[in-house]
Order: sequence, then C-alpha cells, then structure tokens
Amino acid sequence: MREFKGVRQIAGGFLKKYELTYDADGREVKWEVISLNDLQSEKDLASNLTAVELIARFPDGDYLLCREFRFAVNDFVWEFPTGMIEKGESPEDAARRELREETGLELVRVDRALPKCCYSVGLTDQIIVPLIVTVRGEMRECNDAYEAIRPCKLSPARVRALLRDPELKMTETCLMYLAGALGE
Repeated sequence: MREFKGVRQIAGGFLKKYELTYDADGREVKWEVISLNDLQSEKDLASNLTAVELIARFPDGDYLLCREFRFAVNDFVWEFPTGMIEKGESPEDAARRELREETGLELVRVDRALPKCCYSVGLTDQIIVPLIVTVRGEMRECNDAYEAIRPCKLSPARVRALLRDPELKMTETCLMYLAGALGE
C-alpha cells in the first residue's frame, strides 16, 4: 500500500519540479514529478486539465499531423496538434486557439471528446483531453524560438506507410490512435 506523506517543490519556472514522499509498507519512498500546477497536497495531483490533443481530420478524410521539433529528443516528432489550456479557457476554446496558432487552420467542429487521460504518467501529473475534430483552411508553418511546427495533410494510405517506417518518431497517443483507427 502507498500512503501519501507530502509534497515539496524543488525547482520552479514554467515547469515546476516536485518531490513527492510516500510511505510504502513502512519504507519512505521519494518520487520526482514535473507539473504545470501549483502542488500543495495530494488533492492537487492530476487535478486540472492542462492540455488538449486534436485528433484532426479534414472533411475529405485526410488526417492533420504535425512534425514538431522537440528539444527533449533533438528531432522532429510526428504528433497531433496539442496545446495548453489557458486559465479560464474551455477545451474547445483552447483547441480552436492552438489549431489557429500552430497550423493556421480553422476548427469546423468537435466531433467527439474522448475521456481525459494521463500523459507521461511516470514523469508528470499532466491531464489532457483528446478531441476528435474536423478542420479546414490553408495550412501554414509555425516557427519561433520555442516552436517549429510543420503541419501535414496525410491520406490514410500515407499514414499507414508512415506507421511502417522503422525510423518513425511519433508520440504515443498519436501512434496508438492511428494504429487502431487504421488497423495497423
């Protein structure tokens, strides 16, 4: 059994680093996590929606995937458009804003909201809501000091080929959704 004993912030900034302390059957166990939230107690862990992930398709059935440079892997990674939910913003409002900022595209509609899910659960308390959406418009790249995003309109056949690439770098949720949706 694990009993929560405390939380202590050990680094600040946009991402905050915390040390969690637990009693694990009489042994003290410490675990470090990264959070966007201000953590004061166990009730604060995974308590807020922090991001949206857009499983986006065009009206013709093609997928919107982004190749985004990710500093942590020093390379471009295939993923669905994803972004932070700002304070006071609904997931749909965040989806609309992030889609426009990162790709230049317009959100036509939210077709379905999937259940909230944990993201990188061994490292962070981040909770995201995946939204299946329909998009339209003219794509444009997003390039600034922190983001290099190349949106791509890909047919299901092109996505299937991509999933067979042994050098593929893709986020887990993107890979799992596409593999399931396309029977790969």
